[in-house]
Amino acid sequence: MIKLYRLYLLMIAIPIAIVGIFVSWLVYISNPTFIYIPLLLFFVPLGFTIIFVFYWIFKYYESIIYHLTSDEVVVERGVWWKMKHTVPYARIMSVDTVQGPISRKLGIATVDIYTAGYTGVSGGTGGLRSRRAEASIMHVSNFSEVREKVLSMVRGKPLFGARVSDLEAEMLLELRKIKELLEKKL
Repeated sequence: MIKLYRLYLLMIAIPIAIVGIFVSWLVYISNPTFIYIPLLLFFVPLGFTIIFVFYWIFKYYESIIYHLTSDEVVVERGVWWKMKHTVPYARIMSVDTVQGPISRKLGIATVDIYTAGYTGVSGGTGGLRSRRAEASIMHVSNFSEVREKVLSMVRGKPLFGARVSDLEAEMLLELRKIKELLEKKL
């Protein structure tokens, strides 16, 4: 994940640096004494930004914690804004994996976990990636194993936590007997 995010950073920083070099060259051609202006106004902030984001990527990676408990998936992450997503297995309706071209080259993917009716802000009609996952296990190398583990836990749980107590089972049995008696009389 760190490699992926740093590649994204470089994909943004390199074109910006090229533009800065071009602007610096234009300034130098027009008046060589003002060459320090683009250096101070452009490259110093760009350098600080790159160093800061490189550091933040590592801190963000360290903040991510995933738990697959016996009852739920718990995902925690965040450097400044801490987020904790808890999704009970009984509510999970879909488990997807998402891989971009760079992620595929690095052998990592994101496991997205969806619940019934959870489609985010756009209501599921806003196009690609408009439906947001309730929890995402981001950029893991064992994504197939994680997906299968979550699905195996989902298959072992009753849908929406529906459990039949002894009293409910007894009532159901009585209702079936009443139904049979009514059917015999008709």
